[in-house]
Amino acid sequence: MGRTFGRIISAALVLALTAPVRSFAQNAAPSSAPADQSAGAAKDPALQEAAKKVFKAIADNNVDAVRGYSEAKYRKKLNNDSLRPAAKGPKLSAAFDGNVKVIREDGKHAVVAANIFKPDSSDIPPAEVSTVKVFMEKTKAGWLVDAPDKKEAQDDANTGGWYHPGSFTLCPNKGLVFEPNHFSANTSCESTAACEKL
Repeated sequence: MGRTFGRIISAALVLALTAPVRSFAQNAAPSSAPADQSAGAAKDPALQEAAKKVFKAIADNNVDAVRGYSEAKYRKKLNNDSLRPAAKGPKLSAAFDGNVKVIREDGKHAVVAANIFKPDSSDIPPAEVSTVKVFMEKTKAGWLVDAPDKKEAQDDANTGGWYHPGSFTLCPNKGLVFEPNHFSANTSCESTAACEKL
């Protein structure tokens, strides 16, 4: 009888102590952003649609379509080799599943990303070569691919402890540029290659 009573008291104490902790954790979660924003959805639906068209064109190696979604000053610089990594790297297959992640967006500029490439060889970690990022600018014609300068690229590589895998940036003035893996104080990578510096 004494043991049973002791167990009941112990269980009651555990419940009494964990209920406030659960309530605090739920209340501490940020609630100002809508749920879809945390999942990487765009604030501006037009950005999401434009990004999907760009990524589909990249996966299909359709340089004419990408030119149409790019700032006018870069359109002639894109060619048939612009949408594929250099031949000296690992062999990659391209496909777009329709999922776009908005990495950052301020109403005028945005960085979007999608998984496009898959290595043909199993000795290449897919996370190191799959992501393509695009820097976009909102213009009168809508969201267009632009070439970020050093400031807009927001390079976050530093002595921090968070590992960020490699990714590609579509630079409309150069084609696909590989941004190597790095460590950062930022938990998630928001940087792109600095296209205008290349």
